Amino acid sequence: MVPLLTIERGFIGVGGLLLLLLLELVWPFRRPVESRRRRYAINFFIAGSNALLLSALLGGMIVALYHVYELHRIGLLHWLGIRDWWNVLATVIVLDGATYWWHRAYHGLPLMWRMHRVHHSDRDLDVTTAGRFHLTEMVLSAIFRLWVIAFLGAQVASIVIFEIVFGLLNQLEHANLRIPEPLETWLRWIIVTPDMHRIHHSQASEETNANYATIFSFWDRLFGTYRFGVEQRHLVIGLPEYPRSVTFTRVLAMPFGLPCAVMQHPPTQAALQRDG
Repeated sequence: MVPLLTIERGFIGVGGLLLLLLLELVWPFRRPVESRRRRYAINFFIAGSNALLLSALLGGMIVALYHVYELHRIGLLHWLGIRDWWNVLATVIVLDGATYWWHRAYHGLPLMWRMHRVHHSDRDLDVTTAGRFHLTEMVLSAIFRLWVIAFLGAQVASIVIFEIVFGLLNQLEHANLRIPEPLETWLRWIIVTPDMHRIHHSQASEETNANYATIFSFWDRLFGTYRFGVEQRHLVIGLPEYPRSVTFTRVLAMPFGLPCAVMQHPPTQAALQRDG
């Protein structure tokens, strides 16, 4: 079952990407501010190279550790005897909650923000932004998730299902689409919608530092980081210190260059008013 789920995860991920790309081309919500072809090239190259390097660097180790955890019944869910679909449900909820706090750490800690800037430097927001992460962030996040899974005791099948759901919602929330009302409002009570996550990519700090969740929107409501009611079409996406499109080599160097030393935190509202 698990190898089949893993294969299906890949097909579902690619299928979701292609479907959302098509929908964005037919019914885009916002006009792009820079060349779509250039952004696609950069974002796809980042996502593709990350996937290859992560597979080479950590892929075998991650799969082996998952099976060791399950073989030796390591973790809370194993000890409590929670299996099958209850194990899946607990895994999805707990891992999504852990990812919420991990995302907040990327915004709150200067060293982690250096890496996460790559994602927020995109001046447009669409499904390709979902794969625009620096390799160092991907590696660090994978290691963090291994520790959470070891503590939780999730079954391998549950982890794969979580990755499928997480990947699809990550793609959807970055999509350049608007879900029609009242469906958008109904969905936003349960999951993160494009309208909700788009606010997180705003240049205004009070908006950037909100809406951290990926799957379930209740994390932001529960911990006071939920924000909505912002005019979507007037949002300025990206980072003020990168007012123009950046090259792939600049993206790779972004966590280490001089701009990072100057702007370690998300911009404050005072800085935005001063720069404007």
